[in-house]
Amino acid sequence: MNKYFDFSSKQIKFLLFLVVSALLLGSVQFIKHFATPSKNSPKFEVHIGDNTKKLTGIFMLDPNNAPADSLELLPGIGKVLADRIVVYRQHTQFKKEIDITDVRGIGPKLYEKIKPYLQVQKD
Repeated sequence: MNKYFDFSSKQIKFLLFLVVSALLLGSVQFIKHFATPSKNSPKFEVHIGDNTKKLTGIFMLDPNNAPADSLELLPGIGKVLADRIVVYRQHTQFKKEIDITDVRGIGPKLYEKIKPYLQVQKD
């Protein structure tokens, strides 16, 4: 008991629990509201350098020896295309990065997306 309110210790603990819970839930809602962009949020374009620089991917893969699960990390390459690449390289080695377009399903558009991530090792 305290001199201002006539609450028991259990009631004080329960009120403290309610206050802490309300603060936590309020914080989560506040963060959720401001952390996720809405449909009306402005779109920001990011430009890195000028068009004369060649940008490379974060990781580089050699299509001649990369495992199928690593090939699936490439943008636009799923399990089916990764398996096709593995089957294709059993018969023919890729000499240049562009040779990957010989695999059925990999055309010029997809090649442009995956080109920064490919690097054929020269013997």
